[in-house]
Amino acid sequence: MTPSIKRMVLAQFFRCLFFGGPIVVLFLLDKGLELPEILALSSVLLITGIIFEIPTGVFADRYGRKWSMVAGSAASALGYGLWLLADNFWGFAGVHIVFGLANAFWSGADQALIYDELKAIGKQNLAQKIFSKYDAVTSAAFAVAALVGGFMTIQHDLAHYYPVFYLTLAASVVGLVVLLSIRESHPTEEAREIIRQDSSALLRFGVGFKLLRRNAKLLRIVAFSVLTVSFALGDLSQPYFVQTNVPTVWYGLELALATGLGVLFSLYAYRLEEWFGVERAVLIIAVVPGIFWLVMSFIFGPVGAILLVLLGDAWGSFRSPILSDYQNRHITGSQRATVLSTFSLLNNVYVAVMLPVVGLLAQHSLPQAFLLMGGLILVATMLFRIRDKDLVVAN
Repeated sequence: MTPSIKRMVLAQFFRCLFFGGPIVVLFLLDKGLELPEILALSSVLLITGIIFEIPTGVFADRYGRKWSMVAGSAASALGYGLWLLADNFWGFAGVHIVFGLANAFWSGADQALIYDELKAIGKQNLAQKIFSKYDAVTSAAFAVAALVGGFMTIQHDLAHYYPVFYLTLAASVVGLVVLLSIRESHPTEEAREIIRQDSSALLRFGVGFKLLRRNAKLLRIVAFSVLTVSFALGDLSQPYFVQTNVPTVWYGLELALATGLGVLFSLYAYRLEEWFGVERAVLIIAVVPGIFWLVMSFIFGPVGAILLVLLGDAWGSFRSPILSDYQNRHITGSQRATVLSTFSLLNNVYVAVMLPVVGLLAQHSLPQAFLLMGGLILVATMLFRIRDKDLVVAN
């Protein structure tokens, strides 16, 4: 790694130290928000990211990757500062808009900087290896923050919640300072294209949509990918833990263990197809989380709750490597980034729309919300089940 890459990775580590992860939903509940409002905040975050992808991409292309990430980290620090002052739904909605803007500023700029730094020393062939290490550092940050935050908030009350957010704010500021010390190489056209493609999903939505209309096999794969996604677990797991009397120390431990297990599942996802074949592998990655949701609607004991949420959190890591491969088989190289961005946009829109729906049901009954989630996944799996023939690309 070059010095600039090392500093950017370090900045990303501090940026991902969200110590409030184990109790963020409980914090918002104690601040007077209801579950539908809390899940709606996640929708606000997703929608804001979609809206700002284009202008932040233009910013990064014009002013450089470093300054795009600096703007993102500054927005994160501002968001955590406002978080400490917010006291109602609209205040926290504003905070999530700031966080969505921060994520958009980082999106694509980090990968572009890594690529250019490696190209400057003639080692761009190491890009995939460095991206993997970068992802590992991100996961490590989330795991460390979950452990620390969990132990800091063993007592569940606002007096113990606020310190973890102050610590998160401090980590965000440290990451911002580290970023300011970076000296980036002159941007290459390849890196500029990474940013343009990453921010062009809205502008070029028609490209991906037209491809889906022409390619029934790809449409089935994308429909399966979008409609079987297991969302809302992070928002609903903490109220579920409260109802099942899970010991408070497990709030952080579960998140940390799920992060580590997720990394392991991601690394060995390709083995599922080797062991079970295509059709059984896709059933495993979709049906199992659906079953977890259904079982959660009946299990209200601490041990079962911990195991179900832990495995449900981690199981999603099987999906991305497998489904990304299946999608890429039907996309030509010249269209790849734009089309994949379109699919990601479809996924985010679906989740943003469904989160408040699940939240409204969860407010009435958590078991019923779990049944809905499991039912959605299992029905979509049966309707859009991927078969071997769907992976055959016509010449």
